[in-house]
Amino acid sequence: MKLKIVFAALFFLFFTNVQAQKNQGKCSVNVSDYGRTVTFGYLVAYYVEFKNDSKKTVDGIYFTTKFYNNDGELISTKNESFNSSSLVDPIATGFTKKIARTPNIKGASKIAFVINKVHFTDGSSCE
Repeated sequence: MKLKIVFAALFFLFFTNVQAQKNQGKCSVNVSDYGRTVTFGYLVAYYVEFKNDSKKTVDGIYFTTKFYNNDGELISTKNESFNSSSLVDPIATGFTKKIARTPNIKGASKIAFVINKVHFTDGSSCE
């Protein structure tokens, strides 16, 4: 019984989602969900889920991840991207795609995402 309580407490501590900073979408593509794992003073992993509410299929998303400490001070930023390939399907209209990363940022406990550019399967893009 004690083991279940310990696991429940760890799950709550590591996987709760505190949104102190605001995410920014673009071109009807938005962050629909995200979560992070902070342990021993490091943000060791996170996932972000993008939702495509546009009328086109998305095959690329270029975004900036911002890492903050508990006081809301910006610690670091990282330019990242999602690109579909032969192994990863594009995001069809109305669907979501979840990606995971392992940044290992010391002192970071909060994250926010800013979508900078969206690329569509028809070759067009939106910035």
